[in-house]
Amino acid sequence: MPETPGSGSAAPQEVAEAMYDAMLRSDRDTLAAIASPGIRIRVTDALPGGGADPGLAGFAAFFKKTFHMIESRIETDRLFEEGGQVVAVGRTQGAGRGTGGPFDSAVVHVFTVEEGRIVGFDAYGEAGPIATPIDATARRTDTGP
Repeated sequence: MPETPGSGSAAPQEVAEAMYDAMLRSDRDTLAAIASPGIRIRVTDALPGGGADPGLAGFAAFFKKTFHMIESRIETDRLFEEGGQVVAVGRTQGAGRGTGGPFDSAVVHVFTVEEGRIVGFDAYGEAGPIATPIDATARRTDTGP
């Protein structure tokens, strides 16, 4: 039987899959349980709202910002593990919350997992298709409501 993600002995790929499942449900408690207190998040600067968010507070801020900017679903085409890192290749499809504009963008996520918890999350996305639908919302997030 697979171990529970965040338990210390869950396989890295199980932890990555648990994160996607929790994101789909907007389950912040599960997201917090599978994140290491020292987690490091980096989203390509090419995307609105991109940058680095350190620690659990940064992890929570990243998801709050993301959930505020977009409504989307991530579909992974490939998910593979190598040496404690999990690479996910797929697409994110949805709409910008502020504009309603649709997007369909290629994404690559790299998870670094230690002892059943995510210690690093790097997100890369095809900026062109996603930037315009979320740009107005991102600007409001950066400057306040």
